[in-house]
Amino acid sequence: MSKGTGLLSKKQLEKLLAQKTFRNGLGYSAIFSIFTWLLFGLLLEDLVLSATLALLSFFPCMACFLYYPKIKKKQYAGLVEAELPFCLMNIAVELNLRIPFGKTLEHASKGKEKCARELRLVVREVEEQGASMQTALRHFGERIDSRLVKRAVTQLSAAFEQGGRENCGLPIKRIAAEILTRQRVESKLFSGKLVVGSLLFIAVSAIIPAMFQSFSIVGSVILHMNFTATQLFLIIVVGFPLLDLAVLFYIRSRTPVFLRGQ
Repeated sequence: MSKGTGLLSKKQLEKLLAQKTFRNGLGYSAIFSIFTWLLFGLLLEDLVLSATLALLSFFPCMACFLYYPKIKKKQYAGLVEAELPFCLMNIAVELNLRIPFGKTLEHASKGKEKCARELRLVVREVEEQGASMQTALRHFGERIDSRLVKRAVTQLSAAFEQGGRENCGLPIKRIAAEILTRQRVESKLFSGKLVVGSLLFIAVSAIIPAMFQSFSIVGSVILHMNFTATQLFLIIVVGFPLLDLAVLFYIRSRTPVFLRGQ
C-alpha cells in the first residue's frame, strides 16, 4: 500500500501508532505524577521532597506506557502459542484423513480462541482477498511474535504444498506434541516458584503489617518516633495494599500464559 492509492503503508501505520502511544503516555504519566505529588505531600509533609519523588515517578511510568504495546503483543503471542497445539492436532488428524487443506483450516478456525481467530484471518484472506495459501500463512507468522508459531506456519505451508499425500499431517502432529511437552515442563517449574511466591505474599500481607504496627507503637514510646494520623492512614490503607498488589502482579507475570488464560 502506498500514498498514491490513498492508503498508509505498514511502516506509516506503525509510526502513527507509536506517536499516539507516546502522546497518551505523556498525558497519563503527568496525571500519575500529580497524584504521586499529592500523595507524598500528605505522607511526608514536605512539598519539595514530594515534588522530587513525583518527578522521578514520571519516567518509569512513561517507560511502562511505551513498552505496554510490546508487552501486549508478547502476551497475545503467548495465548496463540498456548492454543496452537490443539489446533495443530485437529489439523493433523484431518489431513491424515485426506480432507482438503482448506477445509481443515476452516474447521480449525471455528472457535473463540485466539489461534482460531488467526486461522479465520488466513481463510478469509484466501477466500475473500484472493491471496495464495502460502501468502496468507506467511502473514499469519508475521502477525505473531513467536518462534513456535513461525515453525508451525512453515510446516503448514509444507503440508499444503504436498497436496494431500499420505501421512502429511505427521510433522504437524510432532510440532504439537513438542509444544505440549514444553508446556508440561514449564508447568512443573512454575509450581516450585509458586510456593516461594505464596510465602512472599503471606509475609507482605500479614507479617510485615503486623511488624510495622508493633514498630510504630514501640517507636513512639521508646524511640520517640511519631507518625501522624494521616501518615499511618496512608501507610496502612494505601501502602500495604499496593505492596500486596505488586506481589500478586509479580506472581502473575511469572505465570506461564497457558496457565494464566485470557
